[in-house]
Amino acid sequence: MIDIHTHILPGIDDGAQNIHESFEILQALAEQGVTELIATPHIISGVYENSREIINKKIIEVQDLIREKQLNILLHSGAELYCEPDVVSKVKKEELTLAHSNYVLIETALQRFPDNFEEILFNFQQEGFRPIIAHAERFSPFINNIDHLLTIVNREIYVQMNSGSIFGVFGNAVKEQALEMLNLGCVHVIASDVHGLKKRPILMKDAYDFIASTHSEKIAEILFYENPKRILNNEPLIHNFEGYFDERKKPGSLKNKLKSIFKI
Repeated sequence: MIDIHTHILPGIDDGAQNIHESFEILQALAEQGVTELIATPHIISGVYENSREIINKKIIEVQDLIREKQLNILLHSGAELYCEPDVVSKVKKEELTLAHSNYVLIETALQRFPDNFEEILFNFQQEGFRPIIAHAERFSPFINNIDHLLTIVNREIYVQMNSGSIFGVFGNAVKEQALEMLNLGCVHVIASDVHGLKKRPILMKDAYDFIASTHSEKIAEILFYENPKRILNNEPLIHNFEGYFDERKKPGSLKNKLKSIFKI
């Protein structure tokens, strides 16, 4: 498996606080069957002021650890970007993408989206980036209106789900939303979003086995390996959403209006 959302770099966000915790997380991920991962520390103005320089230094530190401990795991650099007015320019200036691809991992407040949330996603697309919404199943606006999520997916915005959400780690409402999203096929990647072994379980293997059992081995392979590998290779992702683009073909539909508004 390939995990595209982890907080393993020591001491720069609310994930691993030291190199020992980084090692514990890496060991646990390897035991779950993860062979490659992307380190995605938070970047939030005034809270976690991480830069490309800071991230690169920590990547080298953890890569040295991997070699020293002879762990069978490959590490790539990335970031989890908070949706702020200057986030697009920040990414362009510092190359804060996933594994030097055109994919960017975006988060925002869980309870309410900023008014310009979709505009910022569109601005990323206009600049040639491919936005991925981190842990989309956890956002209240999507829980309250899943059609809103489907509209965004129809605009070629990608969706990452946390492995623990499937098992109720973030509560029953998030669990139900995660299962509904899987049933609809509007999930592109499943990742751990690991912050530390004491904070939340990783559950990557459990989630893979669950999806292989309830859906298919093929779907599990797409979500845990094929699409993550495509991110690393900067290739288009596979869509499981059966209604993908269908609404665009209907004149006068909401998606068609959005297409006109955003010129997509």
